[in-house]
Amino acid sequence: MSTLTPAEYYATVVPTQYSAAMANADPAILEQPELTASITIDGEGGGVFGLRAKGQEFEYVPGGIADADLQAVMLIDDWRVSVEHGATEVLIDYIQRRKVQVAKSLKGSVTLELDRADGSTLRTSTIFGRVTEPAVTMMMTADDYAAMLRGELNGQMAFMMGRLKFEGSLPLLMAIGALAGK
Repeated sequence: MSTLTPAEYYATVVPTQYSAAMANADPAILEQPELTASITIDGEGGGVFGLRAKGQEFEYVPGGIADADLQAVMLIDDWRVSVEHGATEVLIDYIQRRKVQVAKSLKGSVTLELDRADGSTLRTSTIFGRVTEPAVTMMMTADDYAAMLRGELNGQMAFMMGRLKFEGSLPLLMAIGALAGK
C-alpha cells in the first residue's frame, strides 16, 4: 500500500497529471471555463483539498475551495484504492473529455456505490453546484462505471440490462448521463 498522503497527492501528483494531460491538448479543451473542486477525504490522514483548473493553469488549494463547482467526499481507504489503481482525478477527467460546462450546470448530490472485483465497494459522493437536493445514488460495478465514462456502455442500456441501479431523482440521473462518453 502506498505511503503517499492525500496532501502529497493533491500537491504534487495531481498537478503533474494535469500538466501531462494538457501538454498537447486540443485548443477546445484549453478554452473551457475554470473548473473547481473541493475534495474531502474522511479518516485518519485525510483532510480537505481544493483544485482549480483553467487552460494550462492548475492550482492546488490546501483546505479546499468553499464555493467549488464540485464537492466530493470519500473515505481514506477508498481514496487509497483509487490512487493505487491509477484513477484519474475527476476534475482532470471532466476537462479532458470537454465536460466542464456539463459539470458546472448540474445541481444536486450524486452518490456512487461501485462494486469492485475484490468484493469491496467504493462509495463516493459529489455535490454539484453547491446544492444537495435533488439526490441520486447510482449502484453498479466499477468496471461498468468506467466503461460508461469511456462511452463504451450506454447508461440507459446499463439500466435496462440491470447493470445500473439507482435510488432517488430520475431527472438528476438523466442529467448526469451527459457526463458519460467522450
